[in-house]
Amino acid sequence: MLHAVTLTYLSQEEDIAIHLDAHKKWLIRGFNEGKVIFAGPLTDGTGGYILFYSDNEDSVHHFLKDDPFVEYSLVGVSLISIEPALSSKGFAEKWAEKAKII
Repeated sequence: MLHAVTLTYLSQEEDIAIHLDAHKKWLIRGFNEGKVIFAGPLTDGTGGYILFYSDNEDSVHHFLKDDPFVEYSLVGVSLISIEPALSSKGFAEKWAEKAKII
């Protein structure tokens, strides 16, 4: 099952910047554990988006608790779960071509 998470900034940019490196380390841990599929900032600068793979929402919520942005209440979290029925070939190559592979 896929889980779409939108993080919405609740704090000033300076506060977000203080915890950005720790947030990125947390994301890398998610990639290494096979939980995070992709992540990135929203183009309007209001937050970020993370796509997770997990059997259930509870494990995603549990993992999110370790995100410094969540831990320090710098973001609001919205989670929507999806059970894909159809998929296109070459998703990463076609639609995330500028993404750095972790």
